[in-house]
Amino acid sequence: MDGLVAGILGWMGTAGTFAAYLLLWRGRVASTSITYAAMNTVGGVLAGTAGALYGAWPVVASNTVWAAIGAHTLVMTLRARAARRQSPVL
Repeated sequence: MDGLVAGILGWMGTAGTFAAYLLLWRGRVASTSITYAAMNTVGGVLAGTAGALYGAWPVVASNTVWAAIGAHTLVMTLRARAARRQSPVL
């Protein structure tokens, strides 16, 4: 059962990160969009979790970094949007 769960999580994470890149490449999302950052963050977490369940620690490490980059982009994008909303229009 754990192998099945790990496989599902891994494929979902991989599909999510590939889909994010495909959307970026096709011009459907921007590299600073919330959608792109969230897809990479969630994809990295899912694939990293799958790697941990399999005991594949290099996979865990690379996907943890991938998720952290996505999360950083997500936070920075949200902060920038909040700052634009708070700044007065000249």
